[in-house]
Amino acid sequence: MTKARIMSKGVDYRTLAARGSPSRDVHNFKIPSRKARFKLALILISILLVFLYSISLPAWLYSGGTGNPYWEEAFITKDDEQHFNYNSSYFVNTVGCKMPSLPIVDEHVQKFLQKVEPLNCTPALIQSDRSSIWFQLTEEDIEKHYELGNASMIQCCYRPFERKSNSNVRIVGQEICFEYGERVEVMDEFIAVICTHPAKQQEVFYRDYFAFVPLKPAIEERCENTRNELNARFGGEDEKLSMMILGIDSVSRLNFHRQMNLTAEMVIERLRGVELFGYNKVGDNTYPNLVPVLTGLDVDELSAACLPNSNSTFDLCPFIWKKFGAAGYRTFYAEDSSTMETFNYLKKGFRDQPTDYYLRSFFRQADSSIGYNKKVNAKLCLGGRNPTQILVEYARKVVSAMKNRLSFSLLWACTMTHDLLNYPSLVDADYRSLLEHMEQEGFLNKSAVILLSDHGIRWGNYRNTYQGMMEERQPFLYILLPTWFQHRYPSAYRNLRKNRQQLTSHFDLYETLKDLSNPSLLSQSAIKLRSFELLDTKPVPRGISLFLPISPTRNCEDAGIAPHWCTCHDHRPIVTNDYRVVSVARYTVNHLNQMLKKYPQCSTLHLYSIEDASLGISTEEIISKKPINQFSDISVRFLTRPGEAEFEATVRIDSFNRSSLTGSVSRTNLYGKQSYCVDDYRMKLYCFCTR
Repeated sequence: MTKARIMSKGVDYRTLAARGSPSRDVHNFKIPSRKARFKLALILISILLVFLYSISLPAWLYSGGTGNPYWEEAFITKDDEQHFNYNSSYFVNTVGCKMPSLPIVDEHVQKFLQKVEPLNCTPALIQSDRSSIWFQLTEEDIEKHYELGNASMIQCCYRPFERKSNSNVRIVGQEICFEYGERVEVMDEFIAVICTHPAKQQEVFYRDYFAFVPLKPAIEERCENTRNELNARFGGEDEKLSMMILGIDSVSRLNFHRQMNLTAEMVIERLRGVELFGYNKVGDNTYPNLVPVLTGLDVDELSAACLPNSNSTFDLCPFIWKKFGAAGYRTFYAEDSSTMETFNYLKKGFRDQPTDYYLRSFFRQADSSIGYNKKVNAKLCLGGRNPTQILVEYARKVVSAMKNRLSFSLLWACTMTHDLLNYPSLVDADYRSLLEHMEQEGFLNKSAVILLSDHGIRWGNYRNTYQGMMEERQPFLYILLPTWFQHRYPSAYRNLRKNRQQLTSHFDLYETLKDLSNPSLLSQSAIKLRSFELLDTKPVPRGISLFLPISPTRNCEDAGIAPHWCTCHDHRPIVTNDYRVVSVARYTVNHLNQMLKKYPQCSTLHLYSIEDASLGISTEEIISKKPINQFSDISVRFLTRPGEAEFEATVRIDSFNRSSLTGSVSRTNLYGKQSYCVDDYRMKLYCFCTR
C-alpha cells in the first residue's frame, strides 16, 4: 500500500529499481485474457480509423478555422504563391487525376507563335463614352483618312433603334443632328450615326453604331421592389456582389499567358485572381461548353428540359441570369458576333429579349452595315474598331453605370480569337485597360469578375500537335473577388484556393455562380453543413461549387467529362499502321456514315489517311507504373474523302475487343462551305455536300 501511494505521487520505476526494492505487484502483473486483448485491439483500430478519416476532412472542422495541416499541406497553395511551378510534372496531381504539365513556350511551341500586325481598320470618325458621342479625329486625320477638307462642313445625325424581334429592329425617336466639334448627349440604348459633307454631294460618307447603358425606369422599379421584398422576407442580407463574366472564345490557359500577358499579369499579380490549373472542357465547341456554365445541364439535358423540337427557342431554358434577375439584379448579355452567336448559330435564338440589356440587335446591324476585313469566319472591322474593342467599350459603360447597382453581365468575345492562335494578342491591351477601369471606378470592391474561355483553339497546325490537342481541352478560368471576401467568407475562399489544383469543369462554375447569387450560402456555418452533406452524397454530384472542398479522388467521370475530352492522363504514341489504330479509324468512319444516312444530300465518307495516333495512359497506370489491361483508349486523327476533312476521335476497346466512342468526333480543320446543305450544327462538322 505504501509503495502504491509512493508511485501515485510520481516516483518512477527507475527510482524504485535504484533502491533495490522493486514492487512485487509489478513482477506479478497478470496477463489480460484473450477477450480483453480483442477488445483492446478493436479500440486501437477504431482510433486509427477515426484518425485517417479526420485528416481527409475539410479544414473548417478544426478549432479556430485554421484547418488541418495534413489537408492544407497536401492540397492548398499559400496565398502568396501567385505562380504555378511550370517545371512540375503535373498541373493536377491527385489520386483521381494526373494532368500532365505543359510549357508555356519551348522550341516546339515557339515555331507556331508570331507577332500579329494591328488590323487595318479605317480610324473611326466618332467616339463615345458612357452617355455622349463626339468627333475624335483632327482635321488633318479626317483629310488623310476620308479625303475631306474643311471638316467644319461635316454634318452628322443619329437615330435611335431598338430590338423588334430576334432578327429585326425598328427605328424609334427623333433624328438629332450635330456638327464637327460638338459633343452630344445620348439618352438612348442604341443609335445609328450617319455623316455627310458637301464635297461628297451630301452622300453619306460615314456610318457608325453605338451602344449605351441608360437606366430603364421599369427595370429599376422591378429591382427596387425585389430588393424590398427580399429584405422584408429574410431581414438583413449579406452584402451581395455584382457579377461580370468576361468570356474570350477559343483561348487555352497557356495561350492566355502567351498572347495576353498584360492582362494575365494584371489579373494574377495586381488583382490576385485565382487561376484554375485543372479546368477541363466538357464538349466540342462553344455551345456544349457554355450551356453547362449557364444552366448546369449538358446539351441533351437542356433539350429535354426546354427545347422540345427543332423550332424551339431558348426562352424557357433555366439560364443563370434568371436567378440573378429574381434576386434583384439588372441583367446583361452580349456577344461580339451575331453570325457566330452561341444561341443563334444554326439555332432559333430567343423570341423575347432574354436579359434587361441584350446586344444581338446592335451587333447584327453593325456587322451587316459597316463590317469588313473578313478572316475565316468573322469580319474583324466594324467601322473603325474591331468587334471585341466595341464589346470592351460597352463593358466599360456597364462598369460606370452599374458600379453602385447590382448587375449580372455576360460579355462574350469570339471574333478576334475564334480562328487564329495568335490573334488574342490584339485585344490584350483592351482587356488590361478594362480591368484598370474597374479598379479606378471601385467596381472590383463590389463585384465578382470571372474571366474564362470555353476551350482552346480547335483547328490549325498547332492544334494537330500533342500539346495543341491537350490545350484545346484546357480553357482558362480566373476568378476575381473583392479583398474583403476572404475575411468575410474564409472557409469558402480557402476552398476556392485549394481547388486551383483540382480537376474542375464548366459544371462547377455554374454551381459557383449560384452561390454568388446568394452569399448566405457562403457563411462559415453554411459551408460546414454543405461540406458534410457533400461528403455523404452518393454518387458525388457532377457539378460542385468551387467554394466547397473537391475531393482529390475526383476523376473525369465524376466531373462529367467524357474520356475523349479528359486530360487526366498521358498519351503514348502508336504507329499509324498498327492494326488497332486502323481498326479504330475505320470504326469511326463507319460511325460517321451511320449518322449521315439521315442526310442523303451528304456524301459517304471514306478513310483516306491516318495522320496520328496515341494510346491513353490512365491515372491508375501512371500511379502503378504498370499496364492495367481492363480497356484501351486509342485516339486517332485521320483524313476522309471527299473533302479531306480532318477528324479526331477516341475509341475505347474493352477486354472483349468491343469498341465504343468515348465522346463526340472532333473536326480539326475548317469545314467552310463544304456543309452548306445542312442546318444541323452537329452535322455541319461531318457533312460533305454532294454537288
